[in-house]
Amino acid sequence: MTVVRETHERCKASRNILQTHMVRYEERDLYMSHEHQRQLKERLEIAEDTFVPLPQIFFDGLHLGGANDLEKLNESGQLRKLLQSFTKIQVRTMCKNCGGYRFVPCMVCHGSKKSVHRNNFTEEFCALRCMHCNENGLQRCQECVDQQE
Repeated sequence: MTVVRETHERCKASRNILQTHMVRYEERDLYMSHEHQRQLKERLEIAEDTFVPLPQIFFDGLHLGGANDLEKLNESGQLRKLLQSFTKIQVRTMCKNCGGYRFVPCMVCHGSKKSVHRNNFTEEFCALRCMHCNENGLQRCQECVDQQE
């Protein structure tokens, strides 16, 4: 999320608004996973090569808009009404396992992205793509899957 300064600032402002309302939310870092990028463009029904300004906010699967839309709703007081039915977070804690990044190195391949299998016919090993992690050798942190910051 810190790759582009302007994007980082908009994401940070949106996160602060949601944290202020103390609602449970899921944050997806598109720079950490191409799968998240694909899912976003699929949900917005746009072409793969189309630029999408970030962040994009969804409530219960419905697209609300970007950071400016969230800020306008917050300033007008409408956001509070929209979020009344959402689960409130009682205590915010930093995950000790992932440090709040929500991803950890793969427990199977240890971040190498390769799954090693022994060939039954020879003594050679065959390296395949690990199916337990993403393209960066990371998997979702199991300690904070349900806990949102």
